[in-house]
Amino acid sequence: MINYPNVLSNPFDPVYKLSDAEKYSLKECDELISLEKYSYSFFAFWNASIINIQRRIEFFGIDVFLNIIEKKEEFNINGNNLKDRWLNINEYKILFYGKKLNIINHITHDLLSTLFWMKSNTNEEENKEITKDEIIALVYLIEKNLFLKPYKEDLRGKNPAIKNTKLKFRRKEDMSTDTNAIPRTYHNILMKSGVKAFEDSNNLNKNKDKLLDKYC
Repeated sequence: MINYPNVLSNPFDPVYKLSDAEKYSLKECDELISLEKYSYSFFAFWNASIINIQRRIEFFGIDVFLNIIEKKEEFNINGNNLKDRWLNINEYKILFYGKKLNIINHITHDLLSTLFWMKSNTNEEENKEITKDEIIALVYLIEKNLFLKPYKEDLRGKNPAIKNTKLKFRRKEDMSTDTNAIPRTYHNILMKSGVKAFEDSNNLNKNKDKLLDKYC
């Protein structure tokens, strides 16, 4: 049996370098799986995956991205947050752009394409047949091939990443949180309380570990 993916049980792990929007979506996916709403969990996990690729593209370099995009005007370079900048770009095309820039490889592209079509399936009977194991297997593979992969930079040094002056955030803290990108779903309120409890639990466990260390 596949172990439950750490990216769902602990998206706050710094190894992933996730934004707040990604963390909320992954916790929402975790909640939906626990509620056995398997087909809906695909939407939350897809949202986290797309935000991750958007951030990777911006980190790699906006200039080089604008050289390959079909319609440059679709990317709002003056947007104040991630959501505003990518609002007019088809999400499925983002997979193509990520692969073309070699930010994701063909395996990651195909896994995310599978996720896209599974979330887009409107056949209720087929959706009822989705099992928890199927979701966990797909999430595990995408965790390994996307979320755990290091961020790539344009080593030529000619294409500044998010540091581009046209992409300055209104507040310094927006660089890490970009809260406007957090999805507004019917689970959002639940997720806020769930995430707070999760963080409190983590802090409590860390304090316990420190106390135990003194007696070891």
